Amino acid sequence: MKKPMVWIISYFAGGPSYCPRIPDYSLAKYLREHGCDALVFAGSALHNTDINFITDGSTYKEQMVDGVPFVYIRTRSYSSRKGESLSFVDFYLNMLKCYRHFERPDLIMAAMPQPLSCLAGYKIAKKYNIPYITSIVDLWPLSIVEYADFSDNNPAIKAMYAYEKWLYKKSDELVFTWEGAYDYIIDKGWDKQVPRSKFHYINIGVDLKEFYHNLETYKIDDPDLTDDKFRVMYCGSVRTANDIGTVVSCADSLNKDGFKDKIRFIIYGDGPDREVLAKRCADEGITNVVFKGSIDKKYIPYVLSRSDLNVLNLKPAKTQKYGNSSNKLFEYLAAGNPVIANIDEGKYPIITKYGCGKVVKAGSSEEYAKGVEFFATMDSEEMSRYKNNALQTARLFDTDEINRKWQEIIMNCIERGK
Repeated sequence: MKKPMVWIISYFAGGPSYCPRIPDYSLAKYLREHGCDALVFAGSALHNTDINFITDGSTYKEQMVDGVPFVYIRTRSYSSRKGESLSFVDFYLNMLKCYRHFERPDLIMAAMPQPLSCLAGYKIAKKYNIPYITSIVDLWPLSIVEYADFSDNNPAIKAMYAYEKWLYKKSDELVFTWEGAYDYIIDKGWDKQVPRSKFHYINIGVDLKEFYHNLETYKIDDPDLTDDKFRVMYCGSVRTANDIGTVVSCADSLNKDGFKDKIRFIIYGDGPDREVLAKRCADEGITNVVFKGSIDKKYIPYVLSRSDLNVLNLKPAKTQKYGNSSNKLFEYLAAGNPVIANIDEGKYPIITKYGCGKVVKAGSSEEYAKGVEFFATMDSEEMSRYKNNALQTARLFDTDEINRKWQEIIMNCIERGK
């Protein structure tokens, strides 16, 4: 009996060796191990790198990536927002040129937040008369409005919302990483056109097998990770949306309150705010903050294992009322660390629901400092409870469980489409 063929169209999916867009690779690998064939289509220019898999005039390139078959669609390299947008157009046009070169799929799934890859996926699915699923990992364009300071009344934003609504209506199924995403649909007034029956919640999660393999295999020799200080660690982008300035202010407050030689803040990651904040620390004598810059993703499990408390920091935004789908949160939990966060978990908590950390008031360095002190002065028995809760929560969001849910949705959709 022929195995169902699933196409996963995800512009940002480079495979774990190249790109953080791991869930699509992980799903493809799981499907291939559990009775399906799967093919991943990704952009040839890898986001935030100078890597481009296609340097000639080829429309596409086939390649096995970490055991999963990929098709890289030719897109231009870019270093600006405009270049990225033009690269999206490249992907769309070249995807439509070359899709007939590959085995006919039984279902297509395309991933937001690249809107044109979803449009390409929908068009191809209609040509083949097969089911189409949209995977939404970012409440786009709401995230643009919230984090890039655009207005809802901006004509371009209005057009994006109209496209988002159209895509949700046309999709056979919608899979969100935000537990409260259907509240978003209701708030937009789209619930009559987009029924709840289409809605599914599957968070990003973490591949525990890979995480613990990397933890044992890839280590860093760094004295900042082995001394006797209480280590507060952040791993991720250092940009406006993550508001690391508040974390620096928290460190400064603890510095002045007598914790200068007891608590160290370690920041892994890069972004436009890194140099500004490092200069601020130097100018103001904030000596308990260390900026480490970017490291290869394979080293993340080890450095997290050397921390005592992890920071999940975001600029306040309306997106947070619909849930939490942060990659870094699940990596923190897999490391068995409590989390201190400044997000409003609202109706869809994870950190407070499972007792694996503390949520503080957004933007308040004083509240942050109190929260960090709470964990830094905690007795070992209570800290062990937090750590155990973190590990137990990570197991609930292991990719094996997540991909099992995905496969169930996919197979049900294929069966209904026959």
